[in-house]
Amino acid sequence: IPNVELACVVDVDSAKANSVASEMGCDIAATVEAAVSRDDVDATIIATPTGEHFSQIKASLEAGKEVLTEKPLGQGLEEIEDCFELAKARGKILFVGFNRRFDPTFASLKRQVSEGAVGQLQMIKVTSRDSPLPSLDYLKTSHGIYHDCIVHDVDMLRFITGQDPVEVYSIGSNFVPEIREIDDLDNVLVSLRYGSGLLATIDVNRKATYGYDQRIEAFGTKGMIQAENRAPDSTMLANAGGMNRPPIEFSFPTRYRDAYRVELEAFCKAVHTRESPISYDDVRRSFVLCELAERSQKEGLPKLVNLE
Repeated sequence: IPNVELACVVDVDSAKANSVASEMGCDIAATVEAAVSRDDVDATIIATPTGEHFSQIKASLEAGKEVLTEKPLGQGLEEIEDCFELAKARGKILFVGFNRRFDPTFASLKRQVSEGAVGQLQMIKVTSRDSPLPSLDYLKTSHGIYHDCIVHDVDMLRFITGQDPVEVYSIGSNFVPEIREIDDLDNVLVSLRYGSGLLATIDVNRKATYGYDQRIEAFGTKGMIQAENRAPDSTMLANAGGMNRPPIEFSFPTRYRDAYRVELEAFCKAVHTRESPISYDDVRRSFVLCELAERSQKEGLPKLVNLE
């Protein structure tokens, strides 16, 4: 990316930090505080474990740095608001990484829906099935499947439709005993009802044996548009054994390679224009919808939505 240079990397795994620093030709800092105190650092990218985000965002903003952070931003609305208020007070960009918005395939689907290609939206189906099964250490600190995974799908629905639902209902189950033991779910369905009559579903699972399964279908009065899974190449071998295609991408780093680059470019643009494509309201509303979906699952009841 032109005019962008990685100045410093921080990681508790010194071998990993050294490897990245050697590859990228940058420095290593022992702590986040040491990195953000550097005069040659203008911005930070926070891609650490979930529980570290809030403190590292605040440290970066207080040091006068622009911030791109992976979600979730914090453990609750108070922490989300705290960070955005600090960013406003410091005059800095706080860009929350809803990376799927920047995926070329999903962005194309959103654009065509907005242009009326399928007419009035009637139904949207979002599928997100993880690969590989995340480690138990990760899952214990992930804030749960709703705020770790489903928040991305909720954000995509808001991104595509420009609407918020009026009702949310969710059910879930477990097929992985270790996930049940930490009071989390690995198999979830969320249904959403909108004032326009639009209905949407999100199905999420923590382990798809065949690869990282990410699909969207939007159906309307004029037709239907699908965003399908991506494979490393598009070849197909047809023989006596049938029609054979390459497997889909194994996991998110390769599936969203292009999206991460476009997202970083959007962050750099936001730093210059002082306008972020992802607002405090976007982050807040997606968080509240996930909270309602999780409460719905636990209580076994649909939840009316009030986002004001």
